[in-house]
Amino acid sequence: MKKHVEQFFLYRYRFIIGYILLSVAFFILLTLLPGVAPTGLSEAEMASTVQASALDSEFIKQGNIINLPYFALQKGSLAIFGLNLFAIKLPSMIIAVATAIFIILLLNRWFKSDVAIVGSVLTVLSTAFLFLATSGTPAIMYIFWLALVLWLGSKIVGNDNVNPLLVIFFFISIALSLYTPYLAYVALAITVAGLIHPHLRFALKQLKIYQLILCILIFVLSVAPLVISCVLNPSTLQNLLFTNNLSFEGFIANITNAFAPFFSFSLAYSSVYLAPLFGLATVALVIIGILASVGKMFMSRNTVVSLLVIFSIFLSGLSQDVAISIIIPIAILSAAGIESIVEKWYTLFPENPYAHLLGIVPMVAVMIFIISSGLSHFIFGYHYIPRVVNNFNNDLTIVKENVPNDTTLILTADHKNNDFFRLLEKYDGYQTADKAKNAKTNQIASFNPVYSGKYELKQIITSPNTRNSDRLYIYSLVTEKGEE
Repeated sequence: MKKHVEQFFLYRYRFIIGYILLSVAFFILLTLLPGVAPTGLSEAEMASTVQASALDSEFIKQGNIINLPYFALQKGSLAIFGLNLFAIKLPSMIIAVATAIFIILLLNRWFKSDVAIVGSVLTVLSTAFLFLATSGTPAIMYIFWLALVLWLGSKIVGNDNVNPLLVIFFFISIALSLYTPYLAYVALAITVAGLIHPHLRFALKQLKIYQLILCILIFVLSVAPLVISCVLNPSTLQNLLFTNNLSFEGFIANITNAFAPFFSFSLAYSSVYLAPLFGLATVALVIIGILASVGKMFMSRNTVVSLLVIFSIFLSGLSQDVAISIIIPIAILSAAGIESIVEKWYTLFPENPYAHLLGIVPMVAVMIFIISSGLSHFIFGYHYIPRVVNNFNNDLTIVKENVPNDTTLILTADHKNNDFFRLLEKYDGYQTADKAKNAKTNQIASFNPVYSGKYELKQIITSPNTRNSDRLYIYSLVTEKGEE
C-alpha cells in the first residue's frame, strides 16, 4: 500500500513542486506588493536613501560605516535606476531572496522535509517577511545575518568532515554582521559558545593551521574599516553597541512599544508595522511549538531559539528596530508546532500511508487560510488604517509623474524631507530651490502654496494620503516682475 502511494507523481516530487510553487508565489508578491502596499515611502526609507547616497570615498573618516553592506548596495541601485521606488526597495528585495533561501535551508537542517516546507511557506509568505522585503531600509539585515549565521553554524556543528569554505564563509558573515547595530552581541555570544562548546571546538580543530590563519586574516580585513571608523569617530561605536540617555523606564518602554504592534489584536498603533503583524493562527502554532519544545530544551535548536528570543527582547530595549529579528525564532517555533501536529497525526495512523497523505489536506487548508488572511490584512491595512498609513507618503511618485525635469522643485525650510528630494538633482536631473525667486525655470512645483507675483497657480495635485487632499502645487511663469 505504501509503495502504491509513493508511485504517485505528485507524492514523489511533492517537495520539489512545493518549493517551485513557493518561489513563484514569492517572486510574484515581491514584484506586485511595492506598488500596492504600503503606498509610498516611510521616513525611515527616505533617511536610508539619503544615507546611502552620502557614501563616498571618505566614508570611513566620516563615520558612515553603520549598515555599510546594505547602503553600498542601495547606492549602486540608485546610481543605476535613479531615484524611484524600485531603486530604493531593490536592495531589500535582493537580500530578502537570499534570506528566504537561508531560512529554507535552515529549517531543512532542523526539521523533516514535510515540516520544513510548510514552515518555509508560512515564513517566506508571511506579511512580516514580505514587508521587510519591500521596505527600503536596512531592517532586513537583522534576519538576513541571523539566518545566514545559523545555517552556516548548523552545517559546521556536529559535522565530522567540515568543509573549510563553510568556516571561511562563517567568519566572513560574522565580520560583516558587525556593521549592523547590536549584532556584535550575537558575535560575542558565538565567540563564548565557541570557547566552551565541545562541538564548536572540535569543528575548529579540524581546520589546518593555515586554514585557521586564513579565516582570522579574512575576518580582520573585513572588520578593518569598521575598527578604523570607530577609532576616528567614537560615536560610531556608541551607535553600534549602545544608545544615548536611556533610563530603565525608557528601556522598558522601548520593549513595550517595539512589540506592541506585533501581537496586538485590538488596537492599531502609529507604526510602520501593522497590528497584529503575526496572525492568531501563527501565534497558536508558536505556542504549540513552545509546548512541544519544553521537554527538549537541551537540543541545540531549542537552545538557539531561546537565545534569539532573549536577544530580540533585550536589545529592542536599546533600539526598537531590533525587535523585527523575532521573525527567525517565530519561524523555528512555528515549524516546531507543525512538527508536533504532524507527529500526533502520524501516531494515530502509524501504518496507513493514505491517512498520512490525507493529513496534508487540513495542513494545506490552514496554510491557505493563514497566507490569504495575512495578505488581505496587509494590503487593506496599509490603505485604510490611518495610524499606519500616516507613516507613509507617495510624494516621490507624485513628483515623478507630474513634474517634468525642466521644472524647479521648491523645498521650503519647513519641509522635513528636503535632503531626500534634493537627490532628484543628483539622480534625475531635476532642479531644486529654497524660494520661488531663486528658480530659473518657467515652471515650479511646491508641496506648500507659493506666494509670488512671478508665478501663477496652474495645477493642484491631490493625494489620498494627505489631509484635505492637496499635496503638490504647480505654477507657471507669467511675468518677469514680482518678488516673493
